[in-house]
Amino acid sequence: MLIDDQSALISALSDPAIYGLKTSRKIVVKRTNISVVFLTGDRAFKLKLGVKFPYVDYSTPEKRKAACEKEFELCNRWTAGFGIAVRPVVKTKKGYAIGPDKQGEVVDWLLEMIEFPEDMLFDKMIERGELDRFEMMDTAEKILSMQRQAAVVQERDPAAIIRGRIDENNAMIRCFVPEYFDAEEVDALEKEQIDTLERVKNVLKKRGEEGKIRVCHGDLTLRNIAMRDGKVTIFNPIEFYDDLTKIDTLYDFAFLLVDMESKGQRRLASILFNHYLAASDDWDGVPALPLFMSCRAAVNAYVFAEQAAGMTDKVESNLMANRAYAHLVLARRYLIPRKPLLLACGGLSGSGKSRIGRETAPFVGDPPGAVILRDDVLRKNILGVGLEEHIDTASYTPELEQKVFDELCERCLQLLKAGQSVVADALFHDPKQRLRIEAVAREAQTGFLGLWVDAPLEVRKERVMKRLRNPSDVKTAEELEKQLTIDVGPITWNVIDTSGDRMVTLSKVRSLLSNF
Repeated sequence: MLIDDQSALISALSDPAIYGLKTSRKIVVKRTNISVVFLTGDRAFKLKLGVKFPYVDYSTPEKRKAACEKEFELCNRWTAGFGIAVRPVVKTKKGYAIGPDKQGEVVDWLLEMIEFPEDMLFDKMIERGELDRFEMMDTAEKILSMQRQAAVVQERDPAAIIRGRIDENNAMIRCFVPEYFDAEEVDALEKEQIDTLERVKNVLKKRGEEGKIRVCHGDLTLRNIAMRDGKVTIFNPIEFYDDLTKIDTLYDFAFLLVDMESKGQRRLASILFNHYLAASDDWDGVPALPLFMSCRAAVNAYVFAEQAAGMTDKVESNLMANRAYAHLVLARRYLIPRKPLLLACGGLSGSGKSRIGRETAPFVGDPPGAVILRDDVLRKNILGVGLEEHIDTASYTPELEQKVFDELCERCLQLLKAGQSVVADALFHDPKQRLRIEAVAREAQTGFLGLWVDAPLEVRKERVMKRLRNPSDVKTAEELEKQLTIDVGPITWNVIDTSGDRMVTLSKVRSLLSNF
């Protein structure tokens, strides 16, 4: 609800003259339901709107000043130097002016920040197809790095956090019934979320005990990520409501997955998701992810409804209302249980099995797709080393390799029983290993598809030599030649030759998947 009318101030801040710029200069104005940002070309000035909602109170200039000061501190925690200053806005006889060196009555406050070029924001870059695998890997690592630096929150009950989000989200959504939402659908969503919470509350409790509740960003979306000097930069963290930031790290991450899914970016979302899991070793949180994503989609539903209600242009309002409803549908869809699938990709190093797994995972199971469990990643997790840290393959003891394979099978079973589809990526060179992974699918009472991925030795050598940012420790042609002595036994899985056209190969795999 709007409490304090700032229309005259917004008009003044939209004029380049207030920033000392030529009148021919255009000020770009970006508006949300709680703030307005004025972009001058190299600086961004954020004005908190005089609103009061259950989750934010900016109803007085004093409260807006406090919010600006808190956001300034948080901005520079996430991106050093991003926040420049908190500026007073004064009213003079000639009109409004931005301080602090201006004389007059202080009527409001602005947060001055660095402006990112519009074309370097991730929501724009992804539309132009300028983001791909490595940018997603960088983004996952940047988020994880910031979360690991964040303070652990001990005083909040993990299940109560999510119950609070369910209650508040649905209360906000009900404010737009029947204009934008149907009451029965909102009731159904709330019940489905509460039922799911009951099923995963022990998972959440364990995560709280492990320090996974931290002071997070709270609004991880593509529009709050940019490329700056060739590096992923995250900005605009939530400052106005601790309940939205003192949360589970995977819940924080889920907002970005929902944003990407809603924009049709399933492949990149899958790559981001799986690299985050691999780098964080946070497989245990996956059973809670559908509920996290459902809650995040519900947030979008009411935020877009608020924006639709505030629009004067009927066409734009209808489009935003449709977007709000689509997120309500999405919030329910995330909670629909489906029978998971175990896809096992085996083959010698350089055969292309990991690429098959990576490019197939987005289309296996529910959004954001299958979890990829790769033996090379699990080995690094077990040894407590970075994914790209090289380990001499000569140190791979039989005991270590058995431990890695046991971990692979146990993780697969755990995730499948929780309803999560899995891609198991390993050599599977021993027939006993292939039989065991098939047995995992039977125990989980789920579907199974086995792929034996192959390519000529020279092709595999070329691929290994060109690898970038790969967790595999097989780096040389000599190591590949040693693998030729392995007796893989009779192959009963579907044989996939990856030496031909990549898209033809993937098409064949997806054709096999269509049977499930």
